[in-house]
Amino acid sequence: MCVLRKLGLVAWGASVCWSCLAPEQAKDKQSIQLDWTRPEIQHLYSLRDEGRTDSLIAYLSHPEATLRYLAAIAFASVRDSTAVEPLVPLLRDPIEEIRIAAAFALGQIGSPRAEQPLIEAFRRDDSLSQHQRFNAAVLEAVGKCGGIQSLRHIATVSTYEPTDTVLLEGQCRALYQYALRGMTHPEGTTAMIQYVANERLPASVRLIAAHYLARSPEVVPDSLQAIELAAAFVRSTAPHIRMALAKALGKSRTRPAFGILSKAIRNEQDWRVRCNLINALALFEPDTVFALVFPLVQDPNPHVSRTAAEFFVTHGNAKHADDYWRIARENLDLPWPTRIALYRASYKWLSSGHERKEYLNYRLRDLFLKSPNPYERAACLKALSEVGWQFKWIHDKGFADTIPVVRSSAVEALSTIARRPDFFRHFGDNARLVRRNLLEYFLEAIRSGDVGMMAAAAEGLRSPVLQYRDLVDSAQLAEIQTAHKRLKIPRDYETHLALEKTLAYLEGRPDPLYKKPPYNHPIDWAVLNRLNARSRAVIQTELGALAVQLYPAWAPGSVASFVKLAQEGYYDGKTFHRVVPNFVVQGGCPRGDGYGALDFSLRTEIGLLSYDDEGYVGLASAGPDTEGVQFFITHSPAPHLDGRYTIFGKVVQGMDVVHRLQPGHRIQQVTIQ
Repeated sequence: MCVLRKLGLVAWGASVCWSCLAPEQAKDKQSIQLDWTRPEIQHLYSLRDEGRTDSLIAYLSHPEATLRYLAAIAFASVRDSTAVEPLVPLLRDPIEEIRIAAAFALGQIGSPRAEQPLIEAFRRDDSLSQHQRFNAAVLEAVGKCGGIQSLRHIATVSTYEPTDTVLLEGQCRALYQYALRGMTHPEGTTAMIQYVANERLPASVRLIAAHYLARSPEVVPDSLQAIELAAAFVRSTAPHIRMALAKALGKSRTRPAFGILSKAIRNEQDWRVRCNLINALALFEPDTVFALVFPLVQDPNPHVSRTAAEFFVTHGNAKHADDYWRIARENLDLPWPTRIALYRASYKWLSSGHERKEYLNYRLRDLFLKSPNPYERAACLKALSEVGWQFKWIHDKGFADTIPVVRSSAVEALSTIARRPDFFRHFGDNARLVRRNLLEYFLEAIRSGDVGMMAAAAEGLRSPVLQYRDLVDSAQLAEIQTAHKRLKIPRDYETHLALEKTLAYLEGRPDPLYKKPPYNHPIDWAVLNRLNARSRAVIQTELGALAVQLYPAWAPGSVASFVKLAQEGYYDGKTFHRVVPNFVVQGGCPRGDGYGALDFSLRTEIGLLSYDDEGYVGLASAGPDTEGVQFFITHSPAPHLDGRYTIFGKVVQGMDVVHRLQPGHRIQQVTIQ
């Protein structure tokens, strides 16, 4: 269930048909009615889009509730600290939805100046539970901007009953937001363990508690805590909770944690939980883990199979290195990502000089030369990078490829070699020569004008091992500066940022401060005026169709852009270039490698929504206000993305298709209904 439904903000609900609102309703100054065809409402959305803080602040005192509400929620996206003091009076607005919007915006801004006003606005006199929604919003907002003392107070609250669903969720979200900022409290962790283990609490509360335990680096469950988490894992029937608990248990090196993980990995039915169980075993005894994970290389689900194979790339060892390539050779029906990951694991872990190294070297090169699939060729280059001596072959074949994703992957592979901690030991007496060769390759990539190659080369030039700052001469530095100036903003903004950071490093300057691109893409209201609250985008892929409910009231600029591009046929033939098992599938890049964009950028649009379910559709970005044509769909809840990535829709049909998508699968057509 989304946060809006839990908070009861029906004015933003997808079930409201704005085009059916009566004129007298839209004019009701004491209710919130978001009829986006009204010029006044379009104006407020446009002010947010343009980031016009002064004009938005002026609307915070407007007599019409709808306009106050829109002005308040705008600052969740604009995040201008000058709005803190003007927002504070709205914490006592007579309309609760406006109070909630103001609290949410203050949390999003993240200024410490908002902490005390939020605390003072918390309704302690709420004996009849009339203000739980607002109090929950205040708690979460404090989690985004508060200090250690407030953390202690929130962590030690013990008066909430299981029926206080909204308050409990607010407390959990507050502690989770603190944890994402690197701040935890022992009593808060204890409370989260108790919550996730309490079956009387609603799933929404236990979900956030589980994610807190999974994503807080400072939280490492001890034996007793692991026993409680193991019991919660066994009792839970919700895969979304079990997958987070698996990750939490993986941080504990205790016997109880291993006991439940090793048992669950044999019996778990949900593929997403199986993926998390595999990764959760990384810290345990290698031989035992090998026996548990290795059979899953042949799992019928390609995500599980790939996750198991990639586990051995990161956590394998020389003892089992022969086993990895053998199963790849003997099982030709394995998905190509699994097969190449197994070859890569062997290539990495086989001892230097081992006779099988030559076989694997031949096999990966042969696959590269014969595969018609550019994503498979790209994976071969990255696998070859596990042996640094392949740098020249990677350069020669990769740079000459006609497909952008292969060229980008070639430079990424060289960057991986350049960043090897053991670089000088690996190359021995030839290390200084290889260092210079790689420098020439990175400069060649930057001169190419290919934005993917340039961005990857910028990463390689910042290698902390090779210290190119001491090697790059003034002429080479001038080349990089010239290439940087030739980039087209906003289209090439991601590469622009990468080169800007590299230039600062090479010139001995601190990392540059982030500067978002200038406003350049107004909301197309003509497109939005043809939509209603039931409008959907049907994405036809080669595996089947999926339907996305669009959210124009939450993200009008993003929806308008997506719809217009779809109607123009832009997405037809584009690939899903990035698939991270049990996280996201991402597509829409014009280059097919994730570095592509068109000549515009969109503003980040944040509303009262959470990535608390599978199937949310968001926009990829390289930082605030850099969104464009690339979108992603979540495999499962990802609340760590909340407040950072625009949500502009949700899959309402066809999640089975989303779960089957792999790198390279194509979008055939997007139609708007």
